[in-house]
Amino acid sequence: MCETKHGISLRMTLAQGDLILQGLAERPFKQVYELIGKLHQQAAGADPEQVAFELTHAELRLVLEVLGELPFNRVQRLLHSLHAQIEAWRNRALEMELSED
Repeated sequence: MCETKHGISLRMTLAQGDLILQGLAERPFKQVYELIGKLHQQAAGADPEQVAFELTHAELRLVLEVLGELPFNRVQRLLHSLHAQIEAWRNRALEMELSED
């Protein structure tokens, strides 16, 4: 995971992206249609094993919210991967802050 000027970039497989889409599909269409379109566009033509999905902070919150509504055994690996990426990003940010002091 890394923070970009447009949001947050998370790396995952297409299968993991599909799992997010399944969670979003449970929500009212009006609430999620833009994010679904954005995820489809970012996945188009990408390597199925390594897709960089760029999300805003609000979109990431929504993704985590919908994943929390799915059965844990279906989302466990994806949540672990997202957590690891977020922690790595936080550690890099902290190291950069400390090196600036």
